Amino acid sequence: MTIFAEVASQWQIADNGFSALEQAAFLANDDVAFDKAGEQRKRNDQAYFLYLFTRFEDAVNRAVEVILANRVVGVQWTDRRIWEDWSRGDVREVSFLSRVRILMDKTRNDYANVQSYYNGRNKVAHGGEWTEEFFIPTIAQQMATLCSSFPMH
Repeated sequence: MTIFAEVASQWQIADNGFSALEQAAFLANDDVAFDKAGEQRKRNDQAYFLYLFTRFEDAVNRAVEVILANRVVGVQWTDRRIWEDWSRGDVREVSFLSRVRILMDKTRNDYANVQSYYNGRNKVAHGGEWTEEFFIPTIAQQMATLCSSFPMH
């Protein structure tokens, strides 16, 4: 089981709890409690999304480091110079989407999804809310699938 599947499984437990709160409020005809449970669910979803994104970013970093290590060994200067420049510092100093472009074609839908997730991550991480509809298990599966294509060594 990947970290993404584990997080999605944990999210499901929490989401079931919020469903129970909403159901109880609905049955009691308590609009205030229903709205409160909905807001709590929304914050919970964003917290789980943010955690998923941190795991995805870590996988991106590790994959780029593998690529850099493979590109600077035994390659002619004309082919390795940009890779050596990248490998001089911490890979995290390079913008996230630049790192992602090393791993995937930016004309593909996968890249557009990652870009959307990154924008959502930035909104949530800087005090805002990601208002797009999203479903944690779907995002977790998409991230796991993307990561499975990344170089590991």
